[in-house]
Amino acid sequence: MTTPLNRSTTKLPAIALAAVASVVFWSLKPIFISMIGDRGDYAEVYVASGTIAVAVSIIASCICWKYTRALLRSGPHLYKAIGWASISGLFLAMWYYGFYRALYGAAKADATIIAFVWPLIATVAIRFITPDTAAKLKPNQWLLVIASFVGAVAIGIANYGVGQAGGGSPEIVWAFVAALGSGLYLPFAFKATTQIEQAIPSKPFATFYSISIANAVALAAVLLSLKAADHPLRFYAFDTQVLFICALIGIGTYLIAEVTWTWAFQEYRSLTLSSLPYFSPAVSVILLHIFFDEPVRPIAIVGLVLILFSNLTLHANQKSTNALSLTLIATVYVALASQILPLDGLGAIPEMAAALTGLFAILAGFILSRASERRTQEVDARAVLVRKLITADPTADHALADQLLCDLLEFEFSETREEKERYLAKIRAALSDERITDEDRRNEAKDALSTWHAMHSDRLSTGETAALWLTGIGSVIFVLLLRDASPFGAAGSIIFAAGAFLAIFTIRDYDQNNLHGFRNQVRRLQQGFAEIGRPYYVPAEVVRSGYISPTTFAADDRVRYGRTSGEDTPVTIPKRRVFNSVYLGTAALVILSVLLLPVSSLTSDGSTATAAPRPGEEAAAVDDEKQGSIVIADPGWKAATVTAEIIRLALEEKGISASVEPVDQTDLSADLIAEDPTFHVHPDLWVENQPLALQEAVESDQLRLNAEPFTASQGIYVLDNDETKKAVTSLDALSDPAAAKLFDTDGDGDGEFWLGARGWVSTENLKDWVDSEGFSNVEHEEYSETIFKAKLEQLAPSDQPAIFYDYVPDGLHEKYDLRRLGDVPGEESSDEVTVHVARTAEVREISTTADRILQNFSFSAEDMNSFIAQSDEGTDPEVIAQKWVESNQDVINQWADSAAD
Repeated sequence: MTTPLNRSTTKLPAIALAAVASVVFWSLKPIFISMIGDRGDYAEVYVASGTIAVAVSIIASCICWKYTRALLRSGPHLYKAIGWASISGLFLAMWYYGFYRALYGAAKADATIIAFVWPLIATVAIRFITPDTAAKLKPNQWLLVIASFVGAVAIGIANYGVGQAGGGSPEIVWAFVAALGSGLYLPFAFKATTQIEQAIPSKPFATFYSISIANAVALAAVLLSLKAADHPLRFYAFDTQVLFICALIGIGTYLIAEVTWTWAFQEYRSLTLSSLPYFSPAVSVILLHIFFDEPVRPIAIVGLVLILFSNLTLHANQKSTNALSLTLIATVYVALASQILPLDGLGAIPEMAAALTGLFAILAGFILSRASERRTQEVDARAVLVRKLITADPTADHALADQLLCDLLEFEFSETREEKERYLAKIRAALSDERITDEDRRNEAKDALSTWHAMHSDRLSTGETAALWLTGIGSVIFVLLLRDASPFGAAGSIIFAAGAFLAIFTIRDYDQNNLHGFRNQVRRLQQGFAEIGRPYYVPAEVVRSGYISPTTFAADDRVRYGRTSGEDTPVTIPKRRVFNSVYLGTAALVILSVLLLPVSSLTSDGSTATAAPRPGEEAAAVDDEKQGSIVIADPGWKAATVTAEIIRLALEEKGISASVEPVDQTDLSADLIAEDPTFHVHPDLWVENQPLALQEAVESDQLRLNAEPFTASQGIYVLDNDETKKAVTSLDALSDPAAAKLFDTDGDGDGEFWLGARGWVSTENLKDWVDSEGFSNVEHEEYSETIFKAKLEQLAPSDQPAIFYDYVPDGLHEKYDLRRLGDVPGEESSDEVTVHVARTAEVREISTTADRILQNFSFSAEDMNSFIAQSDEGTDPEVIAQKWVESNQDVINQWADSAAD
């Protein structure tokens, strides 16, 4: 008996565990990065994590010295392994460095979605570079892998879609670099592992050495690139917690995840495994919701269910070529397409759509009747063939007839033309067996075989298939384009598409789809065995399909599942009750999600098909306080973070639902003036520092400000020593190389000038000014405020000066003796800046009470100094906010009760 699986069943639990471990560690990466926050930048996080991974690999190699020594003595195999692993490492460097850089420098939604193209790239690359590693994907498997990718895209949009309106950063190109690197490293790692296996008789250890070499090469490549780009590493804000998290990233992601994933892929020997990584963003969404209270949006649920269904179909022995599965997948694609296609885009031609759909219905009915008639004739011809095969066998034990019937079943259920031809040749050869002495019966059996085979091979013609698909797809497209902007119109178009695809796929595979009783068909085909007194026979392909269960046959039936050289071995067929429940439940969720998504996300004005969240967008809010959540932005600096929490608590005190969500300042500036903004409140808007478009929105009352701002100041400051006090008396002094060199901290002769964090408007203004002034001996730096403040803590005790942008209020002025060098250069900046709480017009629509509170909201510069000082001392922003709210209930009541201006 042949096993009903195409790989070693003893390894499946280990393969599953390895794949799950990889997905878990990949899923944890956003959590780890969120925990690090702005204490590290993309280069520092990767270098620290990569260094720890390489160090652990070296330690593990020393512990496993027996294997290490065997590898070192393997000569040519070692050299080839190093070569292939080095190529793999270069691509790993592209993956790690590119992905981190894209996440830190571009819109996270775009970066994540683009980077997740890598499994598709890997699937294609493996077929070209290491074709022996895995079997070629079938078309329906490609559909499921791509469906998993679509699910990951949906989750990426939902999870990171807030605040991404300004995601036009050129840094997004690094996401493409990351996807390419991650997609191409795997086949070269396979080649390296194959060479190492010649010296080490263990694939897991061979994979470990292959990935370890690749990690070392990746780290070296990134370090050399940073050196060539004159990019210093700034570990000033790294503490024990950050190092611990980097260790988790390095050991968990770069070692455990990559080693187990590479090993599992080689053992599983199927490209369908490339759909599993799409669980990573799904698990990340769940973890972010659990640990950081991130909302899970409807489209994310659709994506999660779609990924789950695709993977269950691909990996759980589920037949995915039947009409129901293919219809479900095709319908999901139609539903997703309906989120993009416009409404009423064809004007006055609904008659054409009606004619086409009518033609499709007539054509489908005609072809289905023909297919049904052919099937009936084929069933009759097969019954005749079975009887002729039995009567042709003169042996007493009917061994020859049993062999013929088994081969006939194998022929019918083989999926490839080569397998079908092989079994047909076996049947014809058996009919020429010398044990058959009656030539008339032999010829009758051969004639019956030829007649049945001709009917069995008579499937839809090319013309019939083309006509069916053209009219079917055309009907679906026309119905989508002409659908009404209502829930019934949206859902109805999806239901029509499902019906059309179900008809097409049913006709396409009329004899072996599960719509007319696949299990009944299998039992009916056993009639010949019953006549000769032999046990029933079920081909391995049928077992593999997932439609055979212990209830298919009676308890006292004797059944064989595949065979080898005449010996039968009993096989236990799993009951699969739990799996079937999960699988069918997931399929129902997919259908429900597909139907509800277009209904729940329709806009009220009919101007567009749906308002499903895309990067930078969110479904439109309902009126007044019936839906209620006011989204408060947290652009990241301490004053803004504390103020955002105070606003949230103040609104919640009045029964108004509010949430705080982190966002990059550049993205926030664009979102606040968007037609349908995601964020409703900016807690700390420095008005004069904002782009012209945002200032115009303030003037036109599109963006509304609180009545009483506080005044802040900004400028260029110097942490002095004796030399800088004399040599640097104005910004113009930076044109002197000797003066600029005084601020050199990395030994390259050029002084560093911290312009601010990436995304601040003042940072961009300063950068333009430094570039325009031609300060050849000044390096302008852009990184987080947290890292810069940690750097100052190290520079101050050593009497090392620094020049930087800063503002008041800020705790630095209490901590250090800073000298103000001058105003921030640039026409769009000023010394005195008014700082407001800004809100969009949507706030009043959500809650008039919230609008009053935000209109009357006010703090002084002294209040902000206190908040920043407490935050600098390590107090959590939520704790600071909670204490203030508890002590100022009367102030909040006054804000809420006072009439807005």
